[in-house]
Amino acid sequence: MSKSTKDFQSIVIVKDRTSLKWGEAAYEYALAFFFAAVLFIIFSVYLYNRRGFYDLYIINKVFAGVAIFQLGIMLLMGSLCRMFDAFDHFLKFRKEFGIVALFFAFLHSVSSLFFLKSHFPIEKYFTTGKIPFIFGLTGITILILIFLISNKKSMNIIGFKRWWIIQYWGVRAAFLAVTLHVFVMKTPGWIDWYKKGGASTLIHPEWPGLGLIEGWFIFFVILIRIAEAININLGRLIWYMSIFILPLIYFLTFSWGKKFLP
Repeated sequence: MSKSTKDFQSIVIVKDRTSLKWGEAAYEYALAFFFAAVLFIIFSVYLYNRRGFYDLYIINKVFAGVAIFQLGIMLLMGSLCRMFDAFDHFLKFRKEFGIVALFFAFLHSVSSLFFLKSHFPIEKYFTTGKIPFIFGLTGITILILIFLISNKKSMNIIGFKRWWIIQYWGVRAAFLAVTLHVFVMKTPGWIDWYKKGGASTLIHPEWPGLGLIEGWFIFFVILIRIAEAININLGRLIWYMSIFILPLIYFLTFSWGKKFLP
């Protein structure tokens, strides 16, 4: 099936599913939340073992990690469908994965702004943390706006063509804003970790932070999306390579961390 045909198929599926009620899409939402729950447990166990404690500060990191992975997977669904017929059935899950991503991103935002002031004082959002805050606020705002118009009534009011453009570019703009939020805020820390490992107060300073794991995942999502947009065969090549290279990077990163052990 050609890429243009797949694009049309995607548009038809999205249009048809705007009229579905929550109950009618129960299976899709259940699967999206189940996947998020699995990620939540994995990330929670990882951070607990890395740091030796578990509180709202850690949970807030998990919220962010789940949101990023859910949003990245949602974006990959479109590319994988266009590149491989075997992934066609994943198209119907994109909306649900996006909404679950918004849910966890919202929890992350609320926790950071109102319940973790000792870690994120309000003045930081207007000084040293101003740029990542702006990107994060932009990302969550776009996701909320997309969610609010993700229904049949809004589609009819706006007009399907304009509504589709907003949805199509809105999700990409939100992911870009989230990416900049993460990379601007975390890159110095990632570089520092690769230079000298984690803080000595950590139980496992040789383990990379969750943000670094997220960062590599984001990088490959963007790489696959760009490659697929340029050429479908290039996209397939990058996808096949990423299946092996991303786990290899994770393995090498953990191996690198061991060099800092006393």
